Amino acid sequence: MPLIQSPLPRDEGSHNAPIEWWYFNGHLADASGKEYSFHYVTFQRPTDSGLATQVMHASFGDSTKQAYYLGEKLALGTTSPLPGSFLFQAEGWRMAGDGLDYVLAFDLRDVSLLLRAGSRKPPVLHQETGLVSLGPAGQSYYYSRTRLEALGTVTFGREPVEVRGTLWMDHQWGSFNTSPVGWDWVALQLGDGSELMVSAVWGVINHRPLVSYGTYVAADGSVKHLAGHEVAFTPTGVWTSPSNETVYPMGWQLGVLPLSLVVAVTPVQQNAEFNASTYIPVPYWEGAVKVQGTRGGVAIAGKGFVEMVGYAARKAGPGATVGTQGR
Repeated sequence: MPLIQSPLPRDEGSHNAPIEWWYFNGHLADASGKEYSFHYVTFQRPTDSGLATQVMHASFGDSTKQAYYLGEKLALGTTSPLPGSFLFQAEGWRMAGDGLDYVLAFDLRDVSLLLRAGSRKPPVLHQETGLVSLGPAGQSYYYSRTRLEALGTVTFGREPVEVRGTLWMDHQWGSFNTSPVGWDWVALQLGDGSELMVSAVWGVINHRPLVSYGTYVAADGSVKHLAGHEVAFTPTGVWTSPSNETVYPMGWQLGVLPLSLVVAVTPVQQNAEFNASTYIPVPYWEGAVKVQGTRGGVAIAGKGFVEMVGYAARKAGPGATVGTQGR
């Protein structure tokens, strides 16, 4: 696969790739201090008819109630690229953006979300070039927008609540097969204005490490790329899904030697498994986390998200399919 040729924000749009997705997560708060989190992603695959299937997943976490809502929509759309922008709509759900401004809307059981967001930092190409290795799964184009500021409304039943917060956006596409791999993915927004992404890809059968790397974005937008051996992401506990008995790591210690960073990564709520998809059958864990630790001996805190994919397929044994995602 060649390196990214078209400059951003042109690459915000569709590439008519065999698999492509646009992903957001976010931390929100209302005026009373109540905190919420969400993830929202559109997976796109072209069909032989010239159209594309678009599967949209959304989850919403209410940390006060320890509630986790999730939902899914399916649409057919065009694969014709819209340079520099994207727009996905399905039964009232909406995801749109152009590299500067974004609109996100979805409606789940008892809660709906409408946000407008703007990117506050330049996009970041991972592994320096934006072309990342997924081990035996192949290669993927991958960039992130690591800090977006958002304003909007969360509606509980018929009661709207104004919220504001900080989002993370990923865009990934290519020709690859994720069946042989699983991964742990971490995206952190730290209190000093910096961000950190860590991705670890492993074999789904034996959990053998295959590829790992990281990307650190300083408060001023400068970027440092991290090799796998410079990052340690160690589980400190486990959680068993009550719906399917899949065992996930839960709680981690994260160390990044070149940054002199050592932090505890703690889930806001453990029951954050996305297990209600009709179109991507293997469950995955997608949840908000809080961060507490030190950098260079100075206290630091933050928020983020962790994604874990492949643990259910690993439990199922050889022949199981991980799904359509990849990191």
